[in-house]
Amino acid sequence: MRARLLALLAKLAILAAAYVVAGKLGLKLAFVHASATAVWPPTGIALAAFLVRGYHVWPSILLGAFLVNVTTAGSVATSMGIAAGNTLEGVVGAYLVNRFANGPRALGRPRDIFKFALLAGIVSTTVSATIGVTSLTLGGFANWATYGSIWWTWWLGDAAGALIVAPLLLVWSANRRWRWPRDQGWEALLLVLSLLLVGQVVFGGWLPIGANNSPLEFLCIPFLVWVAFRFGQREAATASAALSGLALWGTLHGFGPFARGTPNESLLLLQAFMGTISVTTVAVAAVVAERRAAEKQQEGLIDSLKTLRGLLRICSYCNKIRNDQGAWVRLEAYIQEHSEAKFTHGLCPECARQHYPQLYPR
Repeated sequence: MRARLLALLAKLAILAAAYVVAGKLGLKLAFVHASATAVWPPTGIALAAFLVRGYHVWPSILLGAFLVNVTTAGSVATSMGIAAGNTLEGVVGAYLVNRFANGPRALGRPRDIFKFALLAGIVSTTVSATIGVTSLTLGGFANWATYGSIWWTWWLGDAAGALIVAPLLLVWSANRRWRWPRDQGWEALLLVLSLLLVGQVVFGGWLPIGANNSPLEFLCIPFLVWVAFRFGQREAATASAALSGLALWGTLHGFGPFARGTPNESLLLLQAFMGTISVTTVAVAAVVAERRAAEKQQEGLIDSLKTLRGLLRICSYCNKIRNDQGAWVRLEAYIQEHSEAKFTHGLCPECARQHYPQLYPR
C-alpha cells in the first residue's frame, strides 16, 4: 500500500514538474503581458493527463500552474486564481471530451476529432483565459483597457496547446511501439528529410526576404498528408508538432510567412495556422485508419463466405454443423453468422402431410 502511494506521488510530482518546465518555456514568449503568451503547451499536457490518468491528477496541475505564475509575475492571490483557472480548464475540457467525444479515444474517429477540437480547443480554453485575465486585472497587474488583447492572446495560446500538444500525447500514450515494416524505414527517413527541407524553405529563411509575403506555409500540407496516409496518427501528430516547433523558431527570428507585425501578432497567426493543420492532419490519418479497418473487415467477411464453399462438417444425426471455432451449432445459426440471410420457419408439404394428416383428405 505504501509503495503504491509513493509511486502515485512520484507520478504526480513528475507531472507537476513537466507542467512547470513547459510553462516557463511558454512564458519566455510572453509579449503582451508576463503571464499571457501565444505559446502555452501546458494546456495540452493538462488535458492529456486528465483524459489518460483521470481527474485525480488535479493537484499536480494546480501546483504546477501556481509555481509557474508565482515565480513570474503577480501575487500569491492572483497566481492562485490563475492556477485554479488552468486546472478548471483541464477538468472542463476532459469532461466535455469524455461526455461527447469518446474520451481518450476521441482521435479514433474523424467526427470525434472535430468534437475534440471544438470542446477542448475552443470552448474549455475560454475558462482559463477568462479567470486568468480577470485575476490579473482585479489584482492590479493588468489594465481593463488591455483586457481584450490579453484575453485573446491567452485563449489562442491555450487553444494551440490543446490542439497540438494534447493529440501528440494521447496518440503516444495509446501506442508506444514502433510497428513499421522494414521497407517503410527508408520511406520514413526520406519523409523526415523532406519535412526538414520544406520547413527550412518556408520558415528557416532560405528564401529571399520578399518571399515572406507569399503563402508558402501551404507547401507543408502535402508532406503532412503523406505522413497521414502512409504511417498513422502517431506519426502525423509527431510531424505536426515538429513542424510547429520549427515554424516557431523561424517566426521568432523573423523568417517565414507569419513574421509580420509585432512578435505577438506573428505568433498568434502561426499558432492559429498550426492548430488547424494539426487537427486536419490527425483527422486525415483517422480517415485512412478507418478505411484500412473497413477493408480488413471486408476481407474477413469474404474469407468467411469462402468457407461456405469448402468442406463443411455436418452431424448425420442432429444435423449440427461445426463452426470456425470448433463448436457444433445449428445449421441455421452458422449460415446467419457467415451471411446476411434471414430465416422464416414453416412446414414443407411432406412434413405437413405427416404431422397434420387431417388437413389433407384422402
